[in-house]
Amino acid sequence: MAKAKGEGRLVKVDELPRRTRQSKYARVLDEFLAGGMAYARYESDGRADAVATALRAAARKRDAAVKVTVIGGEVYLAKL
Repeated sequence: MAKAKGEGRLVKVDELPRRTRQSKYARVLDEFLAGGMAYARYESDGRADAVATALRAAARKRDAAVKVTVIGGEVYLAKL
């Protein structure tokens, strides 16, 4: 029987592959933690509250000792 165009197939795998892609916020945290700064301002085109929320989530996921705050519409990071 001929397959229809665009029809896929199932392939057996032993386990799911691990995700290795880092988010841009995880890279920002890595750079901040590796650097010598105790405090930093993060400049972005995004809304400050949305960026801060994403940075907090990345810090929580990595269990990083970083505090993220929004002051005057700008996002700041502080090492704890």
